[in-house]
Amino acid sequence: MEQVTLGIRMMDLLPKFFWRAIFCVILLPAGLVHVSAQEVVQVDSVLWPVRNGVESLLQGSTAGLRVKSWSGEAGIQSIINLRGLSMDPTDESTMPMILVNGVPIVATPSSVTAINPLSYYTPDQIERIEIIKSIDQLAAYGVLAANGAINIVLKEGRSGPLHVTASAFAGTNYLNDFNYRKDAFYDFNTTARRKVYRPQITHSQQAIIDGGGDFGSYLFGVTNYQDNGAVAESKFTQQSLFLNATYHISKQLKAQFYSNLTLANRKGRYAGGYERGLARPVLSDETFFMDDNKNTAQLSSLRLSYQLAPAWSVSSLAGISYEGAKRDFFIPSDVLDGYVRAASAAVRRQLISVNTAVEYRHRFSDRLGLSMTLGNEVRMTDNRITSVDGSRSLEYGGSNFVKVVTGYNANQTDALSGHDQENLLSFYGLWNVDFNPDLKLNATLRADASSLYDQKWGFYPAAGASYSFKSTLQLPLTVSASVGKTGILSRPEVYRGELTAFGDYFSGNELGIGKLYAAFEGAKSIDVFQIDGGISYAFKDALVLSVNYFDKRYSDFTYRRYLPNIYGIDYRYETGGKLALSGVEVELDGTLIQNDRFQWTTNINLASYSNAVNALPEDPANTSFAYLQALQSGDALTSIIATEGQQARVIGNSEASLFGGVTNTFRYKGFTLGLGINYALNADVAAESFSSRYSASQVGGFFPLKTAETPYYFVEEDADGGTVYQGIRSIENGSFIRLGRAVLSYQFGSFLQGLPIRQAELFVRGDNLLTLSAYSGFNPEENITGIRRTDLFSTGMPLPSSVVLGLKLVL
Repeated sequence: MEQVTLGIRMMDLLPKFFWRAIFCVILLPAGLVHVSAQEVVQVDSVLWPVRNGVESLLQGSTAGLRVKSWSGEAGIQSIINLRGLSMDPTDESTMPMILVNGVPIVATPSSVTAINPLSYYTPDQIERIEIIKSIDQLAAYGVLAANGAINIVLKEGRSGPLHVTASAFAGTNYLNDFNYRKDAFYDFNTTARRKVYRPQITHSQQAIIDGGGDFGSYLFGVTNYQDNGAVAESKFTQQSLFLNATYHISKQLKAQFYSNLTLANRKGRYAGGYERGLARPVLSDETFFMDDNKNTAQLSSLRLSYQLAPAWSVSSLAGISYEGAKRDFFIPSDVLDGYVRAASAAVRRQLISVNTAVEYRHRFSDRLGLSMTLGNEVRMTDNRITSVDGSRSLEYGGSNFVKVVTGYNANQTDALSGHDQENLLSFYGLWNVDFNPDLKLNATLRADASSLYDQKWGFYPAAGASYSFKSTLQLPLTVSASVGKTGILSRPEVYRGELTAFGDYFSGNELGIGKLYAAFEGAKSIDVFQIDGGISYAFKDALVLSVNYFDKRYSDFTYRRYLPNIYGIDYRYETGGKLALSGVEVELDGTLIQNDRFQWTTNINLASYSNAVNALPEDPANTSFAYLQALQSGDALTSIIATEGQQARVIGNSEASLFGGVTNTFRYKGFTLGLGINYALNADVAAESFSSRYSASQVGGFFPLKTAETPYYFVEEDADGGTVYQGIRSIENGSFIRLGRAVLSYQFGSFLQGLPIRQAELFVRGDNLLTLSAYSGFNPEENITGIRRTDLFSTGMPLPSSVVLGLKLVL
């Protein structure tokens, strides 16, 4: 068993006299980082999806925010990208930073259960979602938000007497137009596919109680949610209990407390789930198959704020985001052809943050105002994992009920225990100056120190300005620009070195732990330099057109340099490589028609991005960037690279050149109709062939061409280390336009007179109702890497359509 323990105490980052000097400051109630969001999504004004998850609310609603519905499996997180880029397309480092009421949370799914942490917060408890993209705002978060930030602001209790809100819906998930042509694209047997993918139910219930007065406000509620996706004998359930309370202790002192406890459970199946292929018409009996995934999550935060004087205030925000995940997995021998496999894994992830600051606000005159915030932030991450995984043949007898924890040799059981810790200490300053109603300047300076760094401190400055021509030229036009720098933390093993198990069970050597390679002395965060520019024009204060441009330059990636064995190690770490990402975002948002009876609101947004590899390390063939060696400077990082005639070449680009959404909401008397469309254009998908896979030795090192397929192939390595040629059947156009959400509702008005009901709403909601695409598969967004592999690895389950009927009451 391998056990890895690491971490440096926060006290080791700075000398003791420094901690004595700031100890009392950190304990003071102080302020938190607060920046003005570039875009704000009011949740009550957008179309609510059937599928849970905060990212589903945002799909197609904001220019530049890409939400890919890559899998129809219930409880799985969609891919979220907000101006993000990474050397690894499956890496979570492209995901924006997620906060809840300003508190950073564990937002990515665990590797054990893959349950979506963003599903813990329902639309009923969210007030608005703030989207932060420009560098002068992101620099306030340092290495934590180089790829954007999303702040989820939760509802507080309404003033007045007690309010009770109850809502529920129920409906069905179904696969629309899954025919024999699509079966051929995935090598599915039609009979087996019909047994696995069938209509399933989905339902939800929620109750919220809130109120408020001079003392403050309170809001607490409970939710129950179930979604069975579109796979028979699978299920996802979730229950949440939450509380948001504000208390005015005195005129100067205010306290706000939030807590959310969630239990989530996802049950999977073998055929169509763990084993994606459905090549045979007969399915095995899965009575004793088990894939049970359970999450327990808790988010708690406390904010204290104190008004010292009219111009001075202090506040403190402390939060803890915790998630425990556990998976129990068992495949019986009648499913696994004479073998049994059992696995059990548990992971605990914890993020503790304390953010303190002092804020000064003062207007020196009608034309000059200053806002200044000086603060400190501490973050402590603690992740632990323990897993046991083994398989065993039943050739000498045995039982499907035998739990495999030991085996005949070391290859039959794999046990692992891991522990990762990191402490991040930050200091920051924010300055905002209003020279007049037209001109606004702001500046940010942040310093981050990670316990993993050899050279601990990184500095991230930024500045921005905006100018309105409304007063000078009588034009409702505003221009803005900003420039600055942030960073991205590399993987923890880069900084700490890596430990590995060693020893041979059969030769009698003692098993133990050894060092595979030492910590990288030059370890540092990836540098990200960014510039932004934008204009916005308001039409009669009802409709706003915004155009924004950005350019980001990434440098100093950490990669592996593979070495000859004479060095005694397989590789070492080095720093290098440069990437670029730039784009234009256009958004039109507002009200087209509004009168006493009718209202029409619209949001139309689009974004066009381009990415490029600007530089690779010397001799990239002997590095972990070897898969990019066919690229020239300026080629897209998201290029699909294959081989033709033993020469590597670019055959497509997995990233869309244009994406966005269109949302229209029509209100007439008590009726509301909302339609949400999202789209992506010009993304390529390489579909591997199920009949063109050859061992290089068998075909003499030359790939056999087929007239019905492309001349391209991937060069891979099999389990024995041999070279394999995998043919590519076709290069698909992944462009699509999708009716992602539709809502029709009616609010009862005069019918409620004399009843103890303040509001009643009957609604019908639908998700993924129609997709227009030339793609041969079911969902153009389903391939994470832009490649539909023969084993369907990195290809999501079919995305179902959903229709539900529901009722909402306010008492």
